[in-house]
Amino acid sequence: MKTFLFAWNPKKWNWTTLEQSIDQIEQTGRASEKWSVVSHKKIQPGDRVFLIRLGKQPKGIMGAGFVVSPVFLSSHWDGSDRLVNRVMIDFEVILNPEKEPLLNLDILKQGNLGKVNWTPQSSGIKINPDVTDELEAVWFDFLTTQKIRHNPFKPTEKEKQKVYTEGTPNQVIVTKYERNPFARKTCIDHYGLSCIICDFDFEKQYGELGKGFIHVHHLKQVADIGKEYQIDPIKDLRPVCPNCHAMIHKRKEPYSIDEMKEKINTNK
Repeated sequence: MKTFLFAWNPKKWNWTTLEQSIDQIEQTGRASEKWSVVSHKKIQPGDRVFLIRLGKQPKGIMGAGFVVSPVFLSSHWDGSDRLVNRVMIDFEVILNPEKEPLLNLDILKQGNLGKVNWTPQSSGIKINPDVTDELEAVWFDFLTTQKIRHNPFKPTEKEKQKVYTEGTPNQVIVTKYERNPFARKTCIDHYGLSCIICDFDFEKQYGELGKGFIHVHHLKQVADIGKEYQIDPIKDLRPVCPNCHAMIHKRKEPYSIDEMKEKINTNK
């Protein structure tokens, strides 16, 4: 997964539907927007996206999401006959600069992040992979500590993502904590890529195809996550295989990790 920096300059384009997009995220968990991309030969569906506001104060990162389409040609925003390369982005977080703080340039210029050009002339620039882990960590800390109107990590009933495992109708609820690259990486760096319950390792079983694959389970129930909740990826997340993840959610109140281990040991 590569990471790209997209830019919005309100001096050039008035985002009149900004609040509607934020409301849509609150209701459904995502808002789809098409954006021009200069790195059209490198970007692919699944790549990570950060959106930065430039042009006038306040300046800073105001959104994040993932690319969900191949590159396509579309009319330029200025209404001319020019065609530009675009991608569809599913934003999971968008902040309104007039109503809440942004991850500002002063913070982005510190440490290794200072190596990045945060004021590019084009949109859709690839970010050096050497700094993406630090960027994800800073962004995660920002979102979970600042006063933001719509807590981007509080899942709603409509926002729950359903994941199905082959051969079973059971659905698994995956929260934004589990999908967030920083939270996921921190959990895996600590616990490894083997299932914490059954010890299944996808890379050992499938080779290169399974490398890096594992679900991450959030121990705290979705209904218990409140506005002031702050996650500790090591304390609150665990790596689990899709089968164990499905079994954890077999009942309304998810089984605990210890209960699942006991069931496996009992049936050996």
